[in-house]
Amino acid sequence: MNRELLEEYELGRFADALDRCEKRAIAFRLSERSGPAATRSRLGGRPLLSSRLDWPRSTERPLDFLLQVDLAEVSPSDPSGALPSPGLLTFFYDLVNQPWGYDPAQLDGFRVELIPDESLIATAVPDPQLQLPEHGITFSSTVTLPRFGSRSYDQLEREVHMSEAEADRYFDFVDAYESPYYPGGSAAHRMLGHSANVQGDMQLEAQLVSNGLYCGDPSGYDDPRAKALEIGSDEWILLLQLDSDDRAGLMWGDGGMLYYWMRRDDLLARRFDRAWMTLQCS
Repeated sequence: MNRELLEEYELGRFADALDRCEKRAIAFRLSERSGPAATRSRLGGRPLLSSRLDWPRSTERPLDFLLQVDLAEVSPSDPSGALPSPGLLTFFYDLVNQPWGYDPAQLDGFRVELIPDESLIATAVPDPQLQLPEHGITFSSTVTLPRFGSRSYDQLEREVHMSEAEADRYFDFVDAYESPYYPGGSAAHRMLGHSANVQGDMQLEAQLVSNGLYCGDPSGYDDPRAKALEIGSDEWILLLQLDSDDRAGLMWGDGGMLYYWMRRDDLLARRFDRAWMTLQCS
């Protein structure tokens, strides 16, 4: 924990609490040059897929390729060892309909696939007009702190009895604390760690939607089953946070973010078919 920065923002009394809730994460940014990726990790372009994989699709259309992470490349930046290896962790999303994640009926609008590290071929995307420009990716280890709207932030606020003035300074402190990991104001792309929430609690939403409750209005949260289901909310961890990024041709709503979440046990078991996605924007 950067004690000097904490004192600068007059938040020194939070030091011990923030030490306890700090989480390691893997920041990534696009390579300086666009074009074919020098490594197998890439955003956009054509993914490396097994010939045995049927291209993922929703009931309406083929999904679009977003991102591919070579888990062997990212492993040195993952001291937690939370991610499996080897393989290519591959993220798909419906860029046409852009589901927000709150509707159980739209859970086929995204997909995460772990591609075995064998017999890989660069595969053309079904809709070339929606192919994102290809960029290589570089990874680095980072640390993250709870953001407003998250369950972790609510717990921190209760623990330290944060005043309104301290909350305002805390938001600025977190931006300053994490900024070295995103030089030049680069997009806040990352895996694992705390999510940079734009809106409210995603872990509870993940738990309810994945159990069949609609969360596009209060009905899911008011459902008689919601209280019992909430107990499992903390099992959900951030798998991917993909920021809006002009260089990558990504814009989520009004400058928001796309997030993929998984339960800890499902991640350990490599059950990526149980991942959940949500989109948040201001």
